[in-house]
Amino acid sequence: MDAKNILTKLKPIIIVLLLFSLVFFLRAQAADIPGVPDQMKVYFQEDTGLPYFSEMDSYYNFRLTNNFVENGRLGDTTINGTDWDLHSYFPPGRSAEYPPLIAWITAFFYQIANLFGDFPLLVVSFWTPAIIASLCVIPAYFFIKGISNEYGGITAAVLVGVSTFYFSHTFAGFFDTDMFGMILPLLVVWFFSVSITTTENRKKMLYAVFAGISMLIFSLAWQGWWYIFYLVVGVTVLYMLISKYIFEMDSFQSWRGYSSKKEWLLGQPVLLPLVIFVGLSSVLMFLFWGNSFFTSLTEPLSVIQLQAATQTSAYPNVFISVGELQIPSAATVVADVGGIFPFAFGILGLLLIFWNLRIKKAKGKTKTKTKVSKKERIAKRKSRRRKEEPQEVKPEQTELGSIIPPEKRGNYLYYAILFSVWLLITAYAFTKGVRFLEAFSLPIALCAGIFVGFIADYLKTQIEKPLFHTIAMALILVLVCFAPVSSANTISNSVIPGTDDAMVNTLTWVKNNTPSNAVMTSWWDFGHLFAAKADRGVTFDGGSQNNARAYWVGKALSTNNEALSAGILKMLASSGDNGYNTLENYTNNTGKTVEIMDKILVADKTSAQNIMTTQYGLTTEQAQNVLQYTHPANSTPSLFVTSLDMVGKSGWWSYFGNWNFDSKNSTNYIYSLAQANATTENNVVTIQGENNVTVQINGTGVTGGIQVSPNKIAPPHRLIVVTDGTTAVDTIVNNQSTFSILVIKQDDNLIAVAMNKELEDSMFTRLFFMQGAGLTHFKLAHKEPAKGISEVMVWNVS
Repeated sequence: MDAKNILTKLKPIIIVLLLFSLVFFLRAQAADIPGVPDQMKVYFQEDTGLPYFSEMDSYYNFRLTNNFVENGRLGDTTINGTDWDLHSYFPPGRSAEYPPLIAWITAFFYQIANLFGDFPLLVVSFWTPAIIASLCVIPAYFFIKGISNEYGGITAAVLVGVSTFYFSHTFAGFFDTDMFGMILPLLVVWFFSVSITTTENRKKMLYAVFAGISMLIFSLAWQGWWYIFYLVVGVTVLYMLISKYIFEMDSFQSWRGYSSKKEWLLGQPVLLPLVIFVGLSSVLMFLFWGNSFFTSLTEPLSVIQLQAATQTSAYPNVFISVGELQIPSAATVVADVGGIFPFAFGILGLLLIFWNLRIKKAKGKTKTKTKVSKKERIAKRKSRRRKEEPQEVKPEQTELGSIIPPEKRGNYLYYAILFSVWLLITAYAFTKGVRFLEAFSLPIALCAGIFVGFIADYLKTQIEKPLFHTIAMALILVLVCFAPVSSANTISNSVIPGTDDAMVNTLTWVKNNTPSNAVMTSWWDFGHLFAAKADRGVTFDGGSQNNARAYWVGKALSTNNEALSAGILKMLASSGDNGYNTLENYTNNTGKTVEIMDKILVADKTSAQNIMTTQYGLTTEQAQNVLQYTHPANSTPSLFVTSLDMVGKSGWWSYFGNWNFDSKNSTNYIYSLAQANATTENNVVTIQGENNVTVQINGTGVTGGIQVSPNKIAPPHRLIVVTDGTTAVDTIVNNQSTFSILVIKQDDNLIAVAMNKELEDSMFTRLFFMQGAGLTHFKLAHKEPAKGISEVMVWNVS
């Protein structure tokens, strides 16, 4: 075999390796956290030298993976045969039944890596998403190359590999299940499409088996696997009906005329792979998942309800605060699939597939249609099955693309239906949240590759010299791929880890200096991080945030009643939801339950019982049933964490904490926090914040507000100045004002805070900004950094 033939055979492998290298290199750049100044990088790094994970779900996945590596199970323990997570949603914890592929794959990489050196699981977990996500170029290239040509395959592979939303969730350090979001659906659809479009029964059955196994693997990776299952089944049924009754193709026949049903099934070019795929994948998934397989098939109903403002209870739905569940704008959709050219090429690619379904009559001839009897059709199909290799028919070239030969029209009809339905259902899905853009970008990228492939075929008829054709196609590849590749590069160079040394050092202190049964409470975002780094139970986290606890923790943060805040936190740490759930069983009214809880949580046990029995008509037994949870005899140690990130999240925790159970709505209250500078002139100290807060101190006189114009300062409702933990000024300035001003000087740091006046006495303001001055139920246990304005503080709640 000469060198040219060898190179021809190796060409696809070389292309795939180059494609993988490109998208992996782009993802790997994130490990250097270029978005962080060099002098600050050490502040965002683990002891291994790698950055902290970029978002909090990564810590949940890491903790489960660590459990699997150390104990062979995802959960902390097993309860009644179910893996159980004792850290999350404490007490009582929650099921750790979770798609296990991320743990399995990472554990496998961990074992392989440690054959060649000593690599901590944290390091392997950091790099796993970049490796797995980059593998998606392989099925994308071969799938679209098979439909069009290698130019189409290259385009599809690049666009899939760097699709903006997908890339932003799969770079090095983003350890989440998104890494499987392209490669596994691609494998299912690719394998099944080959089983439909090939003419050999042996290949049909083989690729249908591959698709069924890929479907099982996808179910092990993501709970939303069902959408691809329904896509494959729905598209195939539509294809059979449309091809049979509209295009008059031999997609399926009656079993009459066949000697047996087995022979009939083997003679069905579409039904055979469908039956194998559905049967095999269903059996495999049922064997692994049990009855939950059937439960998962009803998940589309849950997706439809994602944008509901409330659940069956009267408590607010926390999902409205989750960024990935916000409905994207049209501009966001275009940007997150890679830009205007990938989006436009994707739509054009689909249109060209339909364009190629038309039949062109030869010049000077009239196309006649000959009716073929059913027996002749059956005999013809049996004869075709016996032939190992179908005869290749060259398509007739047209102005763009090709008029396909009759035996290929069925394939193009299948692709037309596949990509149309795929785009429609994923387009509908992103109306339920921006997170579903990842699924939408996949068919768009594949169709864009098909369009480029059509262009390549067309240009071959217009450009005689191969070199010029190659140059023209290189320019087209740059045109369609430059923006998404550039965007991916920008994302990697803008990564900032999701936490820093201040938080991690705090959690290390908690792990080493607090009781092992202590429960940590804060806003839900950092719950996974707390559980992983501090090894303590948490009240709620990113996997358990949508419940009544969001209201109660929000209230603990936003209320001005210290006793109520402490009572809520102690109750949640000791008995979780049992207190208010038990009470609601008696009131059958959430608003009334909250009203009673507000009164009894600030009272001692005897007074609380008296309130429930005399004011609200509960029996003594009912009151005592509630009190065992709200006023437990042996309280679980409760740790409350306030941190800088919660300043920016105040709009949400105040919204949930001030929920109105009658009108079922609320109001957001926010802070504006900025560094400030102080200057002195003529014995007058002027403090100027970067958020336009200005305060002047002239002896004992203090004035200030927000600079709304060079000559106008809007007065605050209340002006507070705190110096080194001591309140120096606290005065009401203007009762009609809607905001208040707080200036804090701690050591050599000076910050200015403007806030809605509703937050001026909130527990968060008193704990985080005023450092607990004058509080009796909250005792500062630890803060980071020890000097200056603390970013993180841990409070013992009593």
